[in-house]
Amino acid sequence: MVVEAVTLAPETVHDEIDLVGQIEADESVVIRPERAGIVDAVEFVEGQEVKAGTLLFRLRDDEERARVAEAEAQLALAEQNYRRAHALKGENVLSVAELERATSERDVARAHLDVAAVALDRTEIRAPFDGVLGRRMVSPGDRVTPERFGGGEGTGLVQIDAVATLKVVFTVPETAIAAVRPDMPLAISVASYPGETFPGQVYFTAPALDPQNRRLLLKGRVPNPDRRLMPGMFANIRVEVARHENALVVPEAAFVHEADGVFVWRLDQAGTAERVPVTTGIRLSGRIEVTSGLAAGDRVVTAGTHKVSPGAPLRVADTVAAPKTAMP
Repeated sequence: MVVEAVTLAPETVHDEIDLVGQIEADESVVIRPERAGIVDAVEFVEGQEVKAGTLLFRLRDDEERARVAEAEAQLALAEQNYRRAHALKGENVLSVAELERATSERDVARAHLDVAAVALDRTEIRAPFDGVLGRRMVSPGDRVTPERFGGGEGTGLVQIDAVATLKVVFTVPETAIAAVRPDMPLAISVASYPGETFPGQVYFTAPALDPQNRRLLLKGRVPNPDRRLMPGMFANIRVEVARHENALVVPEAAFVHEADGVFVWRLDQAGTAERVPVTTGIRLSGRIEVTSGLAAGDRVVTAGTHKVSPGAPLRVADTVAAPKTAMP
């Protein structure tokens, strides 16, 4: 009998599932003022990439600067009175109560200066994190208001999105939850770049299923150093749910299915066939992992299995190593 066979060699195999999801910014916020005021200057260009702390807007600050100057003068006077009182107390000219009052007045003056400095600082609106700025929503001269407790969103100034790393948000069905594990690798593809994949990793798994659709929410992070990906894109996601090192993988055509299980025909050195029951694992495209029953170096019949019987001498037309699966 003429058959074809492969020689098994260990390799790394991985099991993957295909899902769909949405790309989002790692952080995204519409910047709003902390206080009411008039926009005095815009310090950026729409679409500009900025670092955390970059100045974006200036509000008119004449009154705030005057209050700081007033608080500084009051503090200087309070410091002078405190030093005088301290010197007089050392000469037993001043009572303890008067020294304590001078100390308290100095501390109050310092607090007033701190409050005035905070009010002045709020006239400068800065980027809260590294990101890309969107469309400007106000112009110089516009009056802006802060968000109010109990209602009112305040004036939106500009949206900023962190895009150096993006989030991909997706769900898995209840039947696949057993395969979910922390830090699972993933790869996404988008319609804008056909044939390309972008690697990432799962960082969040919801603690409970969504009762509406019985699916589990997951989030992954995908590096975006060249800014080719954008928030809002639809993504096809391939998630690696299992990886086995030193696995043996056999072409699917080698397996024979019977009522008592699955087996393959293994060839000995003389070319005689032996029926070997096997246990299977990860299923790949045209190949299946064997988890028990075979060892590295075994030769397995892959074509002509219907002609084989136990102990029958066989002639192998072509013996090759089993082809390996390309790794991501």
